Amino acid sequence: PGTGLCSQDEKADGSICSDGNACTLDDQCQGGQCSSQSIQNCDDGNVCTTDSCVPATGCVNPPNALPCDDGNACSTSDTCANGVCKAGTSVVCDDDNPCTDDSCDVTEGCQATNNQAACDDADPCTLDDACGDGSCQPGPNPLGCDDGNPCTADSCEKGAGCLHTPDANLGDSCCLNADDCGAFVSSSVCDE
Repeated sequence: PGTGLCSQDEKADGSICSDGNACTLDDQCQGGQCSSQSIQNCDDGNVCTTDSCVPATGCVNPPNALPCDDGNACSTSDTCANGVCKAGTSVVCDDDNPCTDDSCDVTEGCQATNNQAACDDADPCTLDDACGDGSCQPGPNPLGCDDGNPCTADSCEKGAGCLHTPDANLGDSCCLNADDCGAFVSSSVCDE
């Protein structure tokens, strides 16, 4: 009783004893000594505690401030506080695509759902563009570029828009002389 040690004369090997260390388990007498057969597992399964064992008292699990995962895919930079994993900053799910509706699912993370919103496909020759299959599609109506002048060939080019090119090949329906404003004038009869 005074030492806590087993006497080989009094206790046979395998007898239960206590080595005085709260961090050991299954203490038994072996060759006159009290020895442990296993070590206390102090893991409490909580990443927000630092688990250890103090021989005099046993397991201790004080809270820590380590990075953690709160299980919510919509938060990032989660951190432990008071033994609990706290959400960090919210995940930004904007994919910069006007043809998707962006959201965040707590289990799946960022989600982008195709929409059918009005958009601009950056082609000045199309009108009524709309989203489809996640990208901006040209509208069904082409831009009307007719300037009403029969002496010009009217067209539209992507990047440039409407073009009105003087056309000398239109024959007698156009005069090739410019009026005071610099525009070609039309006449049913052209003089040379």
